Amino acid sequence: MKTQLLGPAIVSLCLLTFATSIMAQSPAIPAQDSPTISITRSGSQAPQVGPADYFTGSVHIDPLFPARDPSRVSGASVTFQPGARSAWHTHPLGQTLIVTAGSGLIQREGGPIEEIHQGDVVWIPPGQKHWHGASPTNSLTHIAIQEAVDGKAVDWLEKVTEEQYHMKTNAELKTGPAGTAAITQSDVQTRRLSPEDVRKVAPALEKYKQERLFGQVWKRPGLSPRDRSIVTLSALITRGMAPALSYYANQAIENGVKPREISEIITHLAFYSGWANAFAAVGPVKDVFAQRGISSNELPSETESLLPLNEAAEAQRAAQVGEQFGSVAPGVVQDTTDVLFRDLWLRPGLAPRDRSLVTVSALITSGQVAQIPYHLNRAMDNGLTQEEAGEVIAHLAYYAGWPNAFSALPVAKEVFQKRAK
Repeated sequence: MKTQLLGPAIVSLCLLTFATSIMAQSPAIPAQDSPTISITRSGSQAPQVGPADYFTGSVHIDPLFPARDPSRVSGASVTFQPGARSAWHTHPLGQTLIVTAGSGLIQREGGPIEEIHQGDVVWIPPGQKHWHGASPTNSLTHIAIQEAVDGKAVDWLEKVTEEQYHMKTNAELKTGPAGTAAITQSDVQTRRLSPEDVRKVAPALEKYKQERLFGQVWKRPGLSPRDRSIVTLSALITRGMAPALSYYANQAIENGVKPREISEIITHLAFYSGWANAFAAVGPVKDVFAQRGISSNELPSETESLLPLNEAAEAQRAAQVGEQFGSVAPGVVQDTTDVLFRDLWLRPGLAPRDRSLVTVSALITSGQVAQIPYHLNRAMDNGLTQEEAGEVIAHLAYYAGWPNAFSALPVAKEVFQKRAK
């Protein structure tokens, strides 16, 4: 891989997106009369969605810092879901890109498509036409740093066609030995058991895994790869399948799940899947974090500034539960209010929609159908769509088993019908 080529493509997209959506159209922040050190806390800036005019697929931008006089430099962290990429574009003063997670593709005009991976640092020269983005099967996250000229950091051009995007990746699809299923699973080399190991015991199992699970289910558009990773992690932790987390935690990060979100998933599931299952997940995830150089500074603190609480809705929930069960187990009722809904659910390290996604996934996995109506309604109130909810059940058929998926179907159907009235 040529560093010069990589830089242009990747850096441009990230910074392009960020500059175009957030900073490029805004003047630099003027210098203060009495300059002081400024600290922008993690998670304090709202993420942005990459504009459809300039990007294909799902792209999210996390602002890092704007240009401050006399500097013209700004930066952002950009995440591309599999298949997402930028349009062709140029930068007047170039860009620097630091790939922080996943892997992707970049191409300069007239050059071949090249791969970029976590840890790569690339430079895009001024004025070089290029595009870059995630690979078809992996997400990509990078930090982009760029300088603006007269408040402009990017010139957008035409979009990248499907033929251009797949020019190299189609030719590089990996295939297994003659007569075996093609390998569609990403980073298959990090699995505990290789495809060859599985074929020595259950060849049909590996075929289903490659052709159906990773070849089709993980690629269905009803649920993003990031959400599928959250659902899968939740199912594995709930079932106590700690060894499998070594692979799936890595893939979750590749698919755009932040380390702080994985940390919160484990903490949340201690309450919904049991303390033992949560602690069993700590070991393999700790190893993944260590291998990736993820420090404690990237994780949520023990005590966080909580999200706002809907006091009326919580008061109604607490009253109903207290009336039903206050005389049966007052300790459970009180802790449900104090620990879960007035503390755990308000921690900012996991968005309310994602926290609901984790909870619903755990309930389906463990067969706790009586709890699904409340939490599925809450999930949809928090932004989960009916299509996404249906895909959660379909995805969990593979990771929690068909019986648990079918047990959830009539419950979900009833929730959908009541919400449609």
